[in-house]
Amino acid sequence: MFDGLPDPADFASRLMGRFSAEVIGKALAKIGNYSQYQGDPVGFGEQELGEVYTDDVKLMMESVRDNEITIAISSNAVGKTHCASRVAIWFYKAFPDSQVYTGAAPPESNLKKLLWGEIGHVQHRKPELFANDTETMLHIERHTKSFLTGVTIPSSGTEFQREAKFSGKHAPHLLFIIDEGDAVPDEVYRGIESCMSGGHVRLLIMFNPRAEVGEAYRMIRDRRAHVINLSAFNHPNVITGDDIIPGAVTRETTVRRINEWCRPVVDDEPVDELSSFDLPDYLEGVIGRNQSGDPYPPLVAGKYKIMSPGFSYMVLGRYPAQAENQLISKEWILAARGRWDAYVAAKGEVPPDHILGIQGLDVGEFSGDANVAIFRYGGYVERPVVWGGIDLTATGERAATECHTRNVRIVNVDGTGVGAGVAPHMKRLGCFAISVKVASAPTEESELGEFKILRDQLWWSSREWLRIDPMAMLPPDDLLIEDLQTPTYEIKDGKIRVMNKDTMRELLRRSPDRGDAFCMTFYQPTLLFPGL
Repeated sequence: MFDGLPDPADFASRLMGRFSAEVIGKALAKIGNYSQYQGDPVGFGEQELGEVYTDDVKLMMESVRDNEITIAISSNAVGKTHCASRVAIWFYKAFPDSQVYTGAAPPESNLKKLLWGEIGHVQHRKPELFANDTETMLHIERHTKSFLTGVTIPSSGTEFQREAKFSGKHAPHLLFIIDEGDAVPDEVYRGIESCMSGGHVRLLIMFNPRAEVGEAYRMIRDRRAHVINLSAFNHPNVITGDDIIPGAVTRETTVRRINEWCRPVVDDEPVDELSSFDLPDYLEGVIGRNQSGDPYPPLVAGKYKIMSPGFSYMVLGRYPAQAENQLISKEWILAARGRWDAYVAAKGEVPPDHILGIQGLDVGEFSGDANVAIFRYGGYVERPVVWGGIDLTATGERAATECHTRNVRIVNVDGTGVGAGVAPHMKRLGCFAISVKVASAPTEESELGEFKILRDQLWWSSREWLRIDPMAMLPPDDLLIEDLQTPTYEIKDGKIRVMNKDTMRELLRRSPDRGDAFCMTFYQPTLLFPGL
């Protein structure tokens, strides 16, 4: 039964013999039966909404039909949010017992204006589709157990509260749609995961792939999702040069971005796939114009090098090789990882016996944070040693034990805040421990300028070590690597500033404790204690 209306099958049988199949189909549609589209989201959009979709959008819709988790990484203005709204309506209408939950990264306007702006457009254009539904703000309801709704993700409150927003959802057919998914807190995904243990459940996540951080990226990295790539190069507006889909990306914009953000690769220039692309045949010889109307030279055939990371995510819909002003290049990290694997294959996980180690220690500041010790012996870095607890005496004792079991000459402890008492305790236990105040004045300069505070200097030293040292090696620790490739930097008033810890914590949805411990190994106490 549907809101007091007769069962569709019974209703159809009573109409048999009196009306044509066409009339019966219209009658069934009137009472909200679109179950014939359960396996055909594209057909629902084309036949019921009267729309035409690009090939990439069709792949995205069909992926939601076929896969438990779909991640759509997209360039700008190619229809991902438009598509997601149609997927939401299709699922809600095709499955009479469905529940559809939509969310977007804060602020709330992301949900109201973008995804629900598109849903509202369909409501306005096709009111007969919702004739038997109750409609309120961010909510369309068939009855109390079947609906399409918007769920706001608070930027404040506890992790538990954000997780609870999306947990405890149960229905025979369940769909979650998350827009701007790269900026959504990890706890939201934990809440959704708790609902995916049974039944017909689907999750669609969409975003522009700016940086390789967060749970959505880790799903891609770990192959836990089916990934759809929506590139401007595949859009009919760009392919044909005509405004086939008004409001979508244009050839004019795409060609301008190629000219401004890329350059042709010169003969014998080494390039990798992450930082280059092949010019599509249909753009060869095309003349673009800058925003003042002046023409660029015709585009030449061949491979182009990406000079601005924005081109990767705004045009190609893929992660950039290096984000704008990224502190540590992914290329350097991958090279260091390869050297570590080669070293271990030859010698095992044993540090060089002729080099004294430096221990970097990051002390957990809050409940849930970890204490992390990292040991570096010249170019060789051990896997991080991680333990919980915020008792400073216990932290000092554990760190001292780790120190005494290794050939370590000094321990650099992040002595900011709660960590201030750890280094003195370790000294009493026989370790040469230094309390490093990362907010204090720097002790070195860079050729690019001075550093604002010591923390900026230490992160920069880590960068330069990975960039220059041919022996630099990094262990296979995903969280450490994620920490290292997250921060950007800027030069302001002649001083180098690295992304602050609070911003990193917000991006990572956790403390960058492994990265901070690693940076501690680059503090140089010999500047303060000559002869050490």
